[in-house]
Amino acid sequence: MPSSPTSRLEISLPQIHVTKTTYAELVFSLVFVWGFGDAMSTILALVLTSDLSLEANPWIRALLAHDPMWMLALKFAVALYVGVVLLECRHLVEQVPGWRVWLFSLLGLGTAVVLTNVYVGLAAAI
Repeated sequence: MPSSPTSRLEISLPQIHVTKTTYAELVFSLVFVWGFGDAMSTILALVLTSDLSLEANPWIRALLAHDPMWMLALKFAVALYVGVVLLECRHLVEQVPGWRVWLFSLLGLGTAVVLTNVYVGLAAAI
């Protein structure tokens, strides 16, 4: 009995190359989310709700009551300062076990804060 050649179906799948996020990219993301994202989402929530009592941080609430531009300046300045310190202390941070997980968790927490602020603003607008 002749043996039948086995037919094989070969599918060429695309290769996906994932590169690790660099340290500088993580720091830039932190500065962007905690500086720009948090400040803008706080302003959005304030504009749409017109209620200062919804701000959890009493210092930010005081700045918003006095002049919202002070809050923007403070959040931008603190985020920028933290970014510069993180970039300057890179060699120290990278020696800490799990530093990448720590930075990603801070980024995730900041994203959650921004999304919560946007949710509060949009819920008040509806």
